[in-house]
Amino acid sequence: MSTRNLIMVVDRQHSSDYPQGFSIHPDVIMKHSYVNMYMHHDGYPEWQGVQIANWLLTMNNGCQDGTRLAAKLVHDMYYDSCYLYKSPEMIDHEYRYIIWTGNKNKIHVSCWNMYKGEIVFVLTPEKIISRYMIDMEYTNFAAGSTRLSQQNT
Repeated sequence: MSTRNLIMVVDRQHSSDYPQGFSIHPDVIMKHSYVNMYMHHDGYPEWQGVQIANWLLTMNNGCQDGTRLAAKLVHDMYYDSCYLYKSPEMIDHEYRYIIWTGNKNKIHVSCWNMYKGEIVFVLTPEKIISRYMIDMEYTNFAAGSTRLSQQNT
């Protein structure tokens, strides 16, 4: 069984117009996303949330602007069951992650359960790891691995 998920990259300035801040429903700001990357497997926070957090902490990814970060995300996270969509509305998925860029010292990630229509978390990468990391074989981005290279080993 697959836990489908989607990753967006959005500049944090787009959350400032809303009282919910980074907890804003993803559909409200989806037009501002640099990328809508669908991932077919393991979308739950203990896997995908931690993968995103580990990736953001590797090679100082969080210090890049949204366009550069989105391109690097596609390169590093791509695997055989991954697709890019024009709009998140085009694909059924349970979890939606938003990487909030624009402040090199304070990157945040929000996670929404789209089936339940509720926010799961808004956390920094460090907090995601401390809360959700379990004993799994995560991609070693620090060693130069990508999701595809991990899949092919």
